[in-house]
Amino acid sequence: MTLLRRSVLLSLFLTLASGAARAQAPANCALANAVDSGTYATLTISAWSEVDQDNASYNWAECRAAALRRTLTGNPKLSARIDTLRRQYREMRAIESELAGTRAGGGTLYAHAVPRSYAFLEEQIGSLAALARSSLGGQTGTLYARQVTQARADHAAYIAALRRYRPGADEDYVRFDPADWKASVDRYEALGKAIMGTLGTRGDAATATGYAILNSPVFSADGEF
Repeated sequence: MTLLRRSVLLSLFLTLASGAARAQAPANCALANAVDSGTYATLTISAWSEVDQDNASYNWAECRAAALRRTLTGNPKLSARIDTLRRQYREMRAIESELAGTRAGGGTLYAHAVPRSYAFLEEQIGSLAALARSSLGGQTGTLYARQVTQARADHAAYIAALRRYRPGADEDYVRFDPADWKASVDRYEALGKAIMGTLGTRGDAATATGYAILNSPVFSADGEF
């Protein structure tokens, strides 16, 4: 998968979301900041459709992200780190979805999965930011240290599984290009390394949370979807 194809995926859900936005009311950030994402969808989708569901999840996450930035106004360095991590985590979710779609032989659900993953991701990021600016996040312990170590191993195993993948003889529906696949996995690995570089390896609550986000893929590296 080339960088161009990955960019197409990242822009696809934005196109879907913007199309839905033209068909319904703009994002209601006052509501999004007051209720959970499921309630937001219930109160903003008048006629359910796949695109409307994508749009509701995307809008809720964007509203919450904007609200988080406002709370971090007094801490610009942390705000910048959180914004960078958000972009990196989101790109990883897009790659996970695209690779899963390749293994499945295509299908729109893999594109829909990207914006729908944003609500839970934003909840996780909100928790990470809260811990990063609290003494709670700096608390260390053997549990946190073990979680960080295990998360790094799990992430390496996920990438290794991606690198091992080749379609089976009976999977003639898979359009597998080894060079594209390698490029995507390489990018995925680079994003993971960048995130781990930001998080570090300290065995505290905030670091463990950041690694938990890293290892919350929208699709597995192999097997069932």
